[in-house]
Formats: sequence, structure tokens, C-alpha cells
Amino acid sequence: MAEPVGPDVVVFDVVGTLADLGIVRDRFISVAPPSSSFDGWFAHLLRDGMALTLSGAYEPFAVVASSALRAYTRGFVSDADIEHVVGGFAETTPHPDVVAALDAAVASGARVFTLSNGSADSTAGFLDRAGVSDRVERVLSIDDVRAWKPAAAPYELAVSSAGVTADRCAMVAVHSWDLQGAGRVGMRTGWCRREEKVPSAAFGEADVSSQTLDGVVRALFDSTDE
Repeated sequence: MAEPVGPDVVVFDVVGTLADLGIVRDRFISVAPPSSSFDGWFAHLLRDGMALTLSGAYEPFAVVASSALRAYTRGFVSDADIEHVVGGFAETTPHPDVVAALDAAVASGARVFTLSNGSADSTAGFLDRAGVSDRVERVLSIDDVRAWKPAAAPYELAVSSAGVTADRCAMVAVHSWDLQGAGRVGMRTGWCRREEKVPSAAFGEADVSSQTLDGVVRALFDSTDE
């Protein structure tokens, strides 16, 4: 019997991939000094989370986001401002292509998981707001393994939770560093070009890519690159 073309499980990143961070960006801009940028803070946040993992320590997303915001703005923002900005992650809405992407995965016969650097509760709340909770079988978080992506442990958690081999799972994300981690444990990878536009030459090339999330999902099952 021929091997099925598409994966058995499609695992979606959440922060930035499914969840539009516009509300967090707007709140950041409203309180941060003019010389700072949202992208700079978000990169600082990710750097700190990854550094904790590399050093053998762990703090959850909200703690790292708050700490990074204070450090990045050099103490410019108040405690109330930090709470206001970081609280925006609990109020994010879906990107326009999210419903189509999840529906495409389900229609193709795949099981759908999410895997986030954020908490499971935060992801569950987002899925409820987006009206797509019924499409998602498992909500996974780095809190479960106390290691930030792109360390191997979160992806290995997704594979073990799926109960299939890594090559039967596909990771979908807008961040090439996320897919680098997934690819290193043997998962298939689907890159949405919405955010980065150009892939990092330092990382392995994604198996498929598209400008939209639903395009990525279709490409995973068509085994073609859009």
C-alpha cells in the first residue's frame, strides 16, 4: 500500500501564526518610548526564553514577556503598563486565514494540534475567541516540558502525544526558527511567508511554503510548494 501523501497530524504554532498580535503591538506603542519597537521587544522576549532553556532554567511566557519588556525599555514602562501590554496576549484575535487553514487540515483527514511558547490556558482562550476549538484535538504548551521552542523537547512532546512517528507530523509556523527545531526532530515543516518573507539561509529549508496558512496546509497534502 502506498504511503499517504499528507501528514497524520498537523501541529500549528499559535503566537503570531494563528494569533494576530495587533492588539499587543498597539498597546506596546501606546506606552513604550519612541526609540523602541514592538519587533525589537518581541525578539528580546524570544531571546530571553531561549537563553533560559539553553542555560537549563525555565520561566513561562508571561514572566519572560514582562521581564523582557522592562529590560528592553530600560525601565521606562511602569508595572501597570507592563501588565496592560502583556495582558494583550490574552485578547488576541485570529489572522484571516486561520479558519480556512484549520478546516483544510480537518477536511484532509488530519488531526490538529497546537504547540505554543504560551500557556495552554492562553491558547484555549484564543481558540474559543476564534471559534475553532472544535477543530483542535490537543493544546500543547512548552510549560509541559519546561523548555522553549526551538529546543527539541516541545516538538518531541507533540510527536509522542500524537502517537505516530515524527515524519507523520507536520509543524506549521510563520517563524523559520520554529520550523528549524521541528525539522531537527524529523517533523515535516510548513512555512507561512506572511511575516518573515525571506527564509533564513542558516536554517534548513521548509518542506512546503505559502503566503497563507491554508496554502501551507494544502501544499502539505498536495506535496507541492506554492
